[in-house]
Amino acid sequence: MDFFAELLKLQLEGPRLGMLQLKCENSEYTFATDQCKNCYLIMNAVRNEDCMHGRDVYNNDDCVDSDHIFGCELCYQGVNLKNCYNCDFLQDSESCRDCRHGYDLKGCSDCIGCAGLRQKKFHIFNKPYSEDEYHEKVRNLSLEQIKQGFEQVKLTAPHMFGQIINSENCVGDYIHNSQNVFAGFDVVECQDVGYVSEVADLKDCYDIFVLEHSELCYEISSCYKLYNCNFCYMCVESQDLEYSEFCSYCKHCFGCTSLVRKKYHILNKPYSKEEYFTRVAEIKTELKAKGEYGKRFLPSSYPYEDSVATWERF
Repeated sequence: MDFFAELLKLQLEGPRLGMLQLKCENSEYTFATDQCKNCYLIMNAVRNEDCMHGRDVYNNDDCVDSDHIFGCELCYQGVNLKNCYNCDFLQDSESCRDCRHGYDLKGCSDCIGCAGLRQKKFHIFNKPYSEDEYHEKVRNLSLEQIKQGFEQVKLTAPHMFGQIINSENCVGDYIHNSQNVFAGFDVVECQDVGYVSEVADLKDCYDIFVLEHSELCYEISSCYKLYNCNFCYMCVESQDLEYSEFCSYCKHCFGCTSLVRKKYHILNKPYSKEEYFTRVAEIKTELKAKGEYGKRFLPSSYPYEDSVATWERF
């Protein structure tokens, strides 16, 4: 049996999920969203209202064109922000309000074109002003002047080699409250993981992209609450899965797609417990003999021309 050919056939037979939304209102054009209202073209998002054009956005209101922001309101073009209000063009900043064109600001307000400031007010290009002087000078600054001045300030401000906060023995960037992380990016509360991106609350996981609250997982993409799963995509609250996608609340499934609350299934066919483990062992032996087990992910069900592999690189 050609396992991967059979799996691809199974993938193509069933309907493909176009949008994944939970408890959303007036947010039809969003993907992987939960508890969002009046949102448009956002993805990997939870508890947002009146937001659009964003990714990895959580608990925000009235935010546009943002990436990795949490607890923000009235923000535009923000990257890696937390608890900011009425801020535009900020990056790696926290607890700021009424700031424009800033980098690495913490607890600041009424700052323009600044970088590396802490608990400051009424600063322009990292220089302090009185409140009246600040507003007068801002009125006379053009957008081009702000951009040029900001770029100069960024060159003079110290830059951390990586945002690694409250963590131990970690290599990567944007790592928080974690231990023993190698090649991790956008990592929160993880332990003993490697080659992971956009993950939270993981333990003993490797080669992961977008996964939360999971343990003992390998080669996983866009899943939630898994235990001891390998080579899976878009699976939720399941354990002991391999080469499966769109499976929810399942146990002991191998090469399955679009199953809910099932166990001991191979290529979507049910087996007894004894038959299941015997057949899985046989399939793995065949795959290992071909050098394919552990080296191939799920077969792509999309033509090459519809994949990101064809995107033009600049």
